[in-house]
Amino acid sequence: MNIGVGKFKGFMRITNNLGQFQMLALDQRNSLKKMIIERKGSVDERDLVKVKRSILKSLSGKVTAVLVDGEYGFPENLKYVSHYTGIILSAEKSGYTVDEKNPGERLSNLYRKDICEFAKRNSMDAVKLLIYWSENAHRETKNHQMRMVEELGQTCADQDLLYILEILTYNVEEREKTKSILRAIKVFSEEKYKVDLFKVEPIVKSPDFELNRENVYEFSNGKPWVILSGGMDVEKFKDIVKWNCQLGASGFLAGRVIWKGAPLYIDAPELMDLHLNSTALYNLELLKSSAAEAIPFFKTPYFKGLENVKLTIR
Repeated sequence: MNIGVGKFKGFMRITNNLGQFQMLALDQRNSLKKMIIERKGSVDERDLVKVKRSILKSLSGKVTAVLVDGEYGFPENLKYVSHYTGIILSAEKSGYTVDEKNPGERLSNLYRKDICEFAKRNSMDAVKLLIYWSENAHRETKNHQMRMVEELGQTCADQDLLYILEILTYNVEEREKTKSILRAIKVFSEEKYKVDLFKVEPIVKSPDFELNRENVYEFSNGKPWVILSGGMDVEKFKDIVKWNCQLGASGFLAGRVIWKGAPLYIDAPELMDLHLNSTALYNLELLKSSAAEAIPFFKTPYFKGLENVKLTIR
């Protein structure tokens, strides 16, 4: 297969020396605000910057990449990222807007229109776009989401920048969740979207749907995928990580499951640092251990080994 030097370099920068992803999500904005408000009753920009900075100082050297937003602590907080750690920039605004024509349906929006060019100019290793997806949404809503994914994918291709797509499904019954996740991956695995790596909700066992590595890869067109945590407890997530890696996941991109205790010490920086360098570090190492069987990105069916990859230049 052919891949641009920029995209290939992105893959190499955000994986370990085995080609596995062990990434830390730190682009939370609205959810982090809520956590801080619950603790101290109010929140301002300095609080978010402070928490993000402490997490980067304590944990960035222990992961293959960090996912950051461009609103709180950017670019100053990048000084606290380990030299050996890749940096991914979020493309979307936090949260979503409600479709006025179709109440209850969610529309994603870009943080800035030139996000790919901005990321490339500022030497980011990849961009990540989060979209909300419901199979039951009206055609207009789905068209908006698909158009955004496609346009950003094309711009990333033009910039030769690694493109990560995060998909959050909604308005689906729990027993149908796994099928819905897989069908969503299949939609956006079409080459016109130019997605390089999927970040998806964990795939769980389904009594009426057989799961194995081969049929999961069929949905992703053989492309690599990682799972998110959604803030669940680490004891539960570690088992999910192990199972998903057995199904073909190439690792994880997790946030709150690792560091969600940090905002509890927003008014005591020394205790926040202590928590991050003990409990949060333990959580991270637990997940890394569970992801030992993660499939290297270059061993996925899409790549078929580094020996079959041809690098191209723009």
